[in-house]
Amino acid sequence: MPARPVVRGLRRVDLISPDPVAAAVRYRALLDWTPEPTGRGFDCWVGNRRCSTIRKPRAGEPLGWRPVFAGSSPSCALTGPDDALAMVARGRAQHGPLAPAPRPGEPRWIELATSDPDRADAFWASTLNWSVRPTTGGAEYLVDDRPLASRTNRRIAAAWGWLCFFAVADLTDAEKLVTEVGAEVADRLEHPLLGETLVITDPNGATIALTTGDTWG
Repeated sequence: MPARPVVRGLRRVDLISPDPVAAAVRYRALLDWTPEPTGRGFDCWVGNRRCSTIRKPRAGEPLGWRPVFAGSSPSCALTGPDDALAMVARGRAQHGPLAPAPRPGEPRWIELATSDPDRADAFWASTLNWSVRPTTGGAEYLVDDRPLASRTNRRIAAAWGWLCFFAVADLTDAEKLVTEVGAEVADRLEHPLLGETLVITDPNGATIALTTGDTWG
């Protein structure tokens, strides 16, 4: 990586899927996205903000969700402790503490689950120019003294790595839709920052979380 990016939020959260068409239909129904074909997959929008790009994997690329952080240096891929994957893309943050408030269907928070907190803090804070503030359940990653993400040692849906929380208008209604679109509720938890949360997994094992609220974190 040629330079340390200054990361102040997310550009989007990408989904690497073996079937982008089915995935676009699923998340359009669940999160009310507007998918637009790109030739390689779909860009998915809420209003004028892109939330996700859904595409097929490149050679050897794992399936699943991938946070794409907004950086000030050329685009790159990152692999941290526990093989936690993320990307950095040059551009302005569309989601985060310095971006407009999240609407239903947009990212509302992001959290790193790790088995090695010290190594994770050192890698992500150093690489992305964040500071670390310890909390009761783990830590928060700060940019300009504002929380951008949290870190926990609680494994979510039997996995380590980054988990994105998307805003929904009503969790009860969203839970009904989860089954209808062919996904399943993997966990229900009381998040220390966000409150009641549903963790859902789609048929290909890709996992996100749903929560209510209209603020970042």
